[in-house]
Amino acid sequence: MKKYIGLAIFVLAIALYCGCQADDGHHPYGSDGVAPGLVTVNSINNIPGGAIIHFTPPSDVDVLYVQATFKDDQGRHREVKVSHVIDSLVIEGFGQVGDYKVILNAVDRGENFSEDTEVTISPLTPPVQLIFPTLRGEVDFGGIKVSYENPLKAEVSLNVIVFDETQDDFVYRESFFTSQASGSYTFRGYEAVRTQFGVYVEDRWENVSDTIYFEVTPIPDEFLDKSLFSVFTLQGDKDFNDYGFNEAQMWDNRWSDQWNCGHTDFLTNLPHYLTVNLGVNAKLSRFKLYQRGGDELYKHGNPKRFNIYGVKDINSLPPYNPANPNAGWTLLKECVSFKPSGLPVGQTTAEDHEYQNKGEDFDFDVNNLIEVKYIRIEVLENWGSINGTVIGELSFWGEISE
Repeated sequence: MKKYIGLAIFVLAIALYCGCQADDGHHPYGSDGVAPGLVTVNSINNIPGGAIIHFTPPSDVDVLYVQATFKDDQGRHREVKVSHVIDSLVIEGFGQVGDYKVILNAVDRGENFSEDTEVTISPLTPPVQLIFPTLRGEVDFGGIKVSYENPLKAEVSLNVIVFDETQDDFVYRESFFTSQASGSYTFRGYEAVRTQFGVYVEDRWENVSDTIYFEVTPIPDEFLDKSLFSVFTLQGDKDFNDYGFNEAQMWDNRWSDQWNCGHTDFLTNLPHYLTVNLGVNAKLSRFKLYQRGGDELYKHGNPKRFNIYGVKDINSLPPYNPANPNAGWTLLKECVSFKPSGLPVGQTTAEDHEYQNKGEDFDFDVNNLIEVKYIRIEVLENWGSINGTVIGELSFWGEISE
């Protein structure tokens, strides 16, 4: 036994000695300590704000990735890395057209870099510059509505600045993020006084466009006090108190929660009707409908296609007629809910949730505003194609009568 123990110690000592003598440094497994060959560039495809470089990596078996290094138009040092099994890399984020030098290197498992392969890219007009000329602004309720064209569906923000007399300068106020091909957004919350607005486009690399300026007087847009809201049940209306939910949850200033909403039963076919007493007389400018959120967003009984009616004097309505349930009411708005992602029912994105968390805006016709006290919602179709209606929250704005 002593002989075997002594032999084992001897063998271990020899192994340790040889290991230390063989290499007094540390190298990753599989590294041969030799820099890989050059990256061969096959073609360059310039794109808006960047370029796609097609290449062939060197044939060294230990190549791990290909790296591109460059300085963008703002002088920032940047890197892009792709696996050696990919034959192209995408460089993005330039805010100006021009010629830019890019260095390509192959890197192996030992972090050995190949010699430089230098190329020049010439990015085309970047998205922020393409979008800027399409910006259009017009006065709206409580602010300005800005429309835009974004054919590349770039991820950008529309940023608003407002002239502040106390600072004698424009100051940043808010942003709207989008990747839609086109659209519009109203920046609200401004008083009905002459105001100087500025709007510019910005991307995720902090590239910004020029600024377009507007000077307008926002249309009065007062927020209606929800504590005055109540259901005024008419013949033919649905009860929104089913399954443990409560109609008052539709104006309790809580949303994006699937357990906080008004909820009907599933016993009758659409259309479903809801009548609300707003508690004041007002020329309504707009409203927001917040869907029942959580896992129920853009499905179940959330309204997809619906109409809004109004009347000032509920006693002026004729007797209820099932064949014409909206007799005596004035149609204020035909509404269709919008889903930013366009995905099928049951599938949503972060953009869908963000859009609904802000509430879906519906504007009334500024040229045909009438004074009302009662509104009637007629749900014609829901996202889940079921015989039920759910509403997360309702908010209204307008010019309140004295």
